[in-house]
Order: sequence, then C-alpha cells, then structure tokens
Amino acid sequence: MAAKRVIRVFFLIGLILSPAAAAPASNCSGLPTQFTGNEFPSGNFFSNFDNSCYYIPLPSGNGANGKGGDLNSLYWRIYYKVDPRYQLILVGDFHNARYFSITVYDEHSLIAQYILDANIVPLSSKFVNPYQPGVAYIGGQKYAVPVNFGGTPGALEKGCMVNGFNVDVNALDATQRHQGINWNTDPGVFIKLPGFPLHVVDNPAHTAGNTAGMLMLRGYMDITAPQNAPHVIVRDVEYGCAYPAAYAIQTLQITTSNQSVGNTWLDSAQAAAHNEYATSYLAPFCYGPGATYPPDNNPPNPLNWARGPEYLPEANPNAAYINAVVPAGLPAALAVAGQVMRIRLRVPVTPPTPCTNGCSRSGNEALRYMSLSFQNPNWVTLASLADSEFVQDPHHYATLIVGTGAPIPSWITAANGYTFLDLTALSGYQNLQSLVLRNLVPSPPFQCAGQIVPYNTTVYTPPPPGSTGSAGLMGDYLPFVDYPLAADLPRTAQPLVGPNQCGVFPAGRPAAAPNCGVVLPRGITVKPVPPQAPGASPVAVQPAPPITLNGNGFGLFPNGLPYTGDSNFLAVSNLTQNWTAGFTGSVCTVSVTNWAPSAIELNANVNQNAWCPLAAGDQLDISVWNPQTLTGPATATVTVAPN
Repeated sequence: MAAKRVIRVFFLIGLILSPAAAAPASNCSGLPTQFTGNEFPSGNFFSNFDNSCYYIPLPSGNGANGKGGDLNSLYWRIYYKVDPRYQLILVGDFHNARYFSITVYDEHSLIAQYILDANIVPLSSKFVNPYQPGVAYIGGQKYAVPVNFGGTPGALEKGCMVNGFNVDVNALDATQRHQGINWNTDPGVFIKLPGFPLHVVDNPAHTAGNTAGMLMLRGYMDITAPQNAPHVIVRDVEYGCAYPAAYAIQTLQITTSNQSVGNTWLDSAQAAAHNEYATSYLAPFCYGPGATYPPDNNPPNPLNWARGPEYLPEANPNAAYINAVVPAGLPAALAVAGQVMRIRLRVPVTPPTPCTNGCSRSGNEALRYMSLSFQNPNWVTLASLADSEFVQDPHHYATLIVGTGAPIPSWITAANGYTFLDLTALSGYQNLQSLVLRNLVPSPPFQCAGQIVPYNTTVYTPPPPGSTGSAGLMGDYLPFVDYPLAADLPRTAQPLVGPNQCGVFPAGRPAAAPNCGVVLPRGITVKPVPPQAPGASPVAVQPAPPITLNGNGFGLFPNGLPYTGDSNFLAVSNLTQNWTAGFTGSVCTVSVTNWAPSAIELNANVNQNAWCPLAAGDQLDISVWNPQTLTGPATATVTVAPN
C-alpha cells in the first residue's frame, strides 16, 4: 500500500523568538568608542568592522505562539531608536529560501519601507543575487542594507568608508512613517468616537518623522545553514566608523533584541488607536454566502473566507492573508460523525526553490509562495502547509484530507492524489478556530491571488461548477471546504474545477455586515481633498505627497492592494506643469494603499527620474473612475502648498 502524504508539522513551546547566538569569543577590549578622525587610517568598513567584535546577531523564530506565523518561515528582528548620530548596517548572506525580505516598521508597528529579495544589490560585483530569475543559489553571497536615521555624514575616516561596495543603493529610511490608514481624513470617525486621538503623521517638511521601530527579516522555506544568520553593526554617521557591539548595546542603547524593552520604545497608544479604528469603527463588508456545490451531499456552504483589515501589526509587505473561521468544536463533531474536513483548491505555480541542485526561479511563476495554516485562538499556529507539500494533479488541483479522529480509509494516499494532515497529532487541535491562506508576491498577470480581495471584505466566490456567471475574485485558488463521511471518499481524489477565470467583481459593492449582499452602485462623486492633519494643507510639496479622496461610488480597485503603478481608474494631473501620474501611459506612478467605495488613500510618486516636478502653487486635478461601472471621472481640484 502506498504511504499517505503526511504534512510536516512543527511543535514549538516557549518564546516566539529564540535568543540570538553569542558572537564567537574574541579579544574586543580597547577598541575605539569615540572618533576623532585617525582611528582607522587603512582598510574599509567591512575589513575593519565585519567581525565578531562589532556585529550584533538578530534573534530568530517563526511567530508560532501568539503571532499567527507560518511554520515554514523564519523571522529575525531587532528594535531601534531613531537617532541621527547613528546608522545601522545590516550584513548577511543571501538565504537559500523561497522568499526573503527586509522591512523597517515604524513606531505604530506598520510598514515604513522594505526591500524585496530580488531587489537587493549584492555587496560587490563578485557576488550574485540568487533571487534573480535564472540565478541558482550559491553559498556565501553577501549583501549589506543600511538603515538610516536621518543623519548627515561628516569627515569619514578612510578605513570606515564603503566606497566600492553596494551599500547605499539598498538603503531603508527609518525616519519615514507608514503610508495610509490615516483616520484624520475620515470625516465620521470623530463623530462616532468622541475624544478619539488624532493620528500621528509626519509633516511635509519631515520634521515629525518616526522616532523608533523594528527591523525584521523574513525567510520562507529557508534552508540556510544556521551559522549564516544576519547581523547588524552600529555605525557613527559623522566619521563612518563602527561601535563595538558591547558598547552599542550597553552604552548607546539604540538597539535591543529584548521584546519587552523594544515595545516600550514604540507608540502603544497609537497602536491601540489603530486597532480600535480597524475593529470598532470600520465596518466589515460581505457579499453573501459562498458558493454551493449541489453534487456533494454535504453542508451547503463552504467556510466564509475574508481578507482582514488593512491594519495588521508587523504584516508582511508582500503578503495577503485570507482567513476563514471554522465552527466551534468542529474537530470533535466531525470525529463523532465519522467525517473529515476535505479542502480542495488549485495551487498556484510557484518556484522550485529552495534546493541544493542548482535550481532557480524563472520569474514567470504565478506566486512566489502559498501556504495554508491551521490556527487556534490567540494566533497560535498548529500547522502550515506550503504549496510544494500538496499532492497536485497535472493542472495543479489538490485535495487535502484533514483527519480529526474518524478512521481514515486506506486509499487516502499520495498515489491516489490525496494530501493528508492528521490534526489529532497536534496538541490543542480540538480548539481549531481558523484557516489562513497566505499568498506572497503575485506576478502581475496572475489575477487570482488574495491581494485582489479588498481589505476587510469577504471573498466574492464563484458560482457552482457548470452554472453561468462570473468566476469571482479568486476562482479555484480559494480553498473549498466540506465535510464528507470518511468512508465515502472517492478511491482517487476528485478535483473541484470551476470557471477558469479570476479577478471578476460584481457590478455593485459589498454590503456592510451582517446584512450581506451586493449593493447597487451609487453615482460617483468626490469631495474636496481633506488635509492629512488639522491645520495642514490638503497637498503640499514633498516626496510622494499623501492624498485622500472621500466621496461615493468609487467601486473597488481590481489590480490588488497595495498597488504601485498606473491604471485606467485614477489620475493625478498637474495642470500647471502639464504632467499626469497614475493613469495608463503616464510617466509617473501612484501608490494606492487602500481603495474602498467611499474613500481612496494614495501617494503621488512625483519627481520620478526627473519627471513630474511639484511646486507650490501648482494646480492638481485628482480624478477617479469606478472600475466596475466605468462611470466617471469625478474630479477634485487642489492647489499645492509649500512645505
């Protein structure tokens, strides 16, 4: 008899992050902790400082207990205070992983800036980036990413320079605050929530920037050797030299790997306000019950899948999370009834990485990574199944059988097209609360990823196979869950094939929960552009000025969120200097952080490659079209203020 395809499961007890490994023993006494210009007359920054006396290892973990992490992932993180006298230099080897990214989070625990693996320039020309299409992994390929705190370099010492190395090209600016999620521009929030605090935002002159945050590295399906862990070096901005690790930690105290200490540096009041705004003020939206599949004599509705609010602390900048809550007590009920949880879906094409045989990604894959996780209350992850762990037919359809105690037939094997997860092998499985589908880095042609689903909204699901109508947002790539009797499972897995189409929105918008349904669209109107904070100008001269549009009838954005690029549905036009950003064919783009039927948050990416200059007194027209009805444009006009 063929063996069942059994999913690898991890058991973790204790801390979310394991302590960073101690640096190798070295004689680090007597190293300079103050600089006058003559301490390092030869060498360069890396020959002098990339050693155990200077580097601060980052603790690692996978966020299993209380963070809702993917058990196929690894996270490294360190907290920092923003001080312009210093700079962090993150140094490491490219990981042998499916996905890798580096993110700086602001004091609200939201994404300020990030750099994706393929965009990291190797430290020098003798190294390669294995995340580039067609490039295989080779160990020892180095990179450096500076985290800047707003300081200006002075008279750099010769032995402290990074000339000839690719460092600044990878820079992340920790003084920046997150884009979007600004309730100051929401006209109803202070009416519904009297006394609600203002959202702390930067100003156009960038004198109210971020003051603290966290640096996080993520690796999914990472098989890199443990000794290749990344580390940071604390650098003096004026002279360019580094501080010994012990001095930086104990005396300067601008970094810490202690979560309890680091959290005191963050703005907990603003984080709490973000959470209240997302969960108490913003209403969730829903289209209605999911699809039914009459040929199966099972419960008529699958689980109700939804994308959560835009606010998610420490979110992956390249991920969409689609969640489904399961009925309370489901594992026990299925076991008593002799039933199993059957999950059928189509698995997106993903790269063959990581590997040790010279494989590489083509760059044409639909997704970089997909997984399905099973979670308990309080964000405790029981198991995570990566895309490559699903048994797939030639068209990438998969059938997962989740056992909760009922006898499993002998034919539930990989040879018969099944993937099997024994939930009863996991401590706490009886408290299963939700399933989480992760989609990372979809390619632009792939319109079936979770990013297509609007925030805080259920997934618009397809009709039953064989019926007429649209395919919905995610088509067959959205898991379909039912509960057949274990003894009645087919001898070979039967894929559930629906319409071969995705990214299709209904003509109307989703209704506010709990009154689910499709609401007929309203006429498109736009209000005057609101200021980002009381007393500020609606739009002022600055890099990537934030703009909020309030109104009605905007529909929903079909290109996925967040989004940077152009489209046929939004245009920022400078009537004074004769340029347009964000509309198809424009020389400059816009970044859309959120698009709801009554509000859009965006940033105009001005001064791109010397195009789209912005000056005080310029007149801007911001125009929007409803993507579903193609009505519009509705246009708001604003005059640009100085910074």
